[in-house]
Amino acid sequence: MRGIAEQDPNALKAMYDKHASLVYTIAYRILRRTEDAEDLVSEVFFELWEKSSRYDQTRAAPTTYLVTLTRSRCIDRTRRKSYKQQMSMRSVDDVTPFSSVASPDNVSDREQSQIVRNALASLDPNQRKAVESAYYDGLSHTEIAEQLGKPLGTVKTYIRQGLIRLRDVLRKHSRAED
Repeated sequence: MRGIAEQDPNALKAMYDKHASLVYTIAYRILRRTEDAEDLVSEVFFELWEKSSRYDQTRAAPTTYLVTLTRSRCIDRTRRKSYKQQMSMRSVDDVTPFSSVASPDNVSDREQSQIVRNALASLDPNQRKAVESAYYDGLSHTEIAEQLGKPLGTVKTYIRQGLIRLRDVLRKHSRAED
């Protein structure tokens, strides 16, 4: 991210090579259309380059920042184009990762996707549903509460506890690799 802030094209290329499939997978999951997801990948990396000063390393890791940026742009696009009527709940396992389409030799992206799927599978079913609805389907907390038939506060608790659990599982896995 420091290199991108310094306008080093090689830094952007490295970030793109490492994370484009993740951005695509999230975008496809939310937007449900290959063309829209591909466009959004370009949009996200362009914004990352043009507005690199927005990144604050004290608030989030680069991957977390990129995922948040991707999700936000997807939600913006979804709301602009009224895609909400077309959205339906799908499991994370239904997504074809970008890496399997664009670069068959990109094993680490597939491994990362599997790690995230396993971490999601470790959540309580209510937590998993709430987290997936919020982050993959772009639903608001209120919409998730209506969908699950649960009070708003309960849904917020599911999401918070689920994210904390995911963070812990992913950190443990990250430390195990080191």
